[in-house]
Amino acid sequence: MSTISDKKPIRSINISGKICPYTLIETRDSLKELSKGDVLEVICDYEPAAKTTIPNFCEKKGYPIEVLEEQKNLWKILIEKND
Repeated sequence: MSTISDKKPIRSINISGKICPYTLIETRDSLKELSKGDVLEVICDYEPAAKTTIPNFCEKKGYPIEVLEEQKNLWKILIEKND
């Protein structure tokens, strides 16, 4: 079974240095520009956004998400737009 990380992201954004709500606003706005099946890569250094805010948003929208801790306090979040 393929995972989101098997797909090449169409777009990558770096929201490092930002906190909520800006982390979610930038992620949401970037997703709006993508087509169904596209993957967005989000680079984030803010733990609440990586572990709570963005995953909760994706769960509500039904978007598959994968959160990978690249190093201490740095996450790569992969989100597949499915609508």
